[in-house]
Amino acid sequence: MRHAMGAFPSGVTVLTTRLGERSVGMTISSFASVSIHPPLLLQCVARSAGSLPAFRMGSSVAVNILARDQADLARRFASKSENRFEGIEFDTDGNGCPVLAGAAASVSGCIDRIYDAGDHVILLIRACEVRRDDTLPLLYYSGRMHDWVDMVSALAS
Repeated sequence: MRHAMGAFPSGVTVLTTRLGERSVGMTISSFASVSIHPPLLLQCVARSAGSLPAFRMGSSVAVNILARDQADLARRFASKSENRFEGIEFDTDGNGCPVLAGAAASVSGCIDRIYDAGDHVILLIRACEVRRDDTLPLLYYSGRMHDWVDMVSALAS
C-alpha cells in the first residue's frame, strides 16, 4: 500500500497546538479539504505519533502548509526531538497556536471530531481562520520531499 500511495503527490503540513505553556507540532502529509460549508478539513495521524496525545477533541490547532523551501522544517517536526520549536520563527493565531513563519498557508481551527482508522486516527478540523502567501508549497512524492519547481522541471524533461 505504501508503495502505491507514493505515486500520489501531496502537500506537507505541520499541525501545531498549545499544551499548557508548551508548543507542540508534528509533520503530516495526509491532509485534505472536506467541506466548504461548514469549513472542514482532515489530517490523518499515525497512532504511534509521539505528539498525538496533545491533539484532543476541542483542541485549538493550526495546520501550516509548508512552502517549497521548508523541507528542513518538515524533517524537524517529523523527528523525535522535544525542542522542535527551538530557534525557529513563528507567530501565533487567535487561539495561541503556532503559525510557522514562511508557510505557504495556514488554517486555524479546532478539532471537531476524531475517528479511528486502523493504525491511524482522522482528525476532523473545523476551520475558523485562513492565511495564504503567494509561495509555492512543498511536495511529498515517492517517499521524499520535493521543491515544486524542481519536480515539475524533472517531470518535463
